[in-house]
Amino acid sequence: METQRAALSVEQAATFLGYTQNYLYKLIHEKKIPHFKPAGLRGRVFFKQTDLENFIFRNRQGTDYETKRGA
Repeated sequence: METQRAALSVEQAATFLGYTQNYLYKLIHEKKIPHFKPAGLRGRVFFKQTDLENFIFRNRQGTDYETKRGA
């Protein structure tokens, strides 16, 4: 069973990803990173750590040996 994790703030998410907060806000604005904007919390944005992990581990590039082995 997966343990519930607290939502990450923009500051925490930026630290986790190694991005600046400004760059993270740019990704949010361009809808390039999954995030949550709860109703009633104007201007607040939150992230799930699992969504951030999936974001940074997308588009995996294979190695030469993997390509040769698959051929």
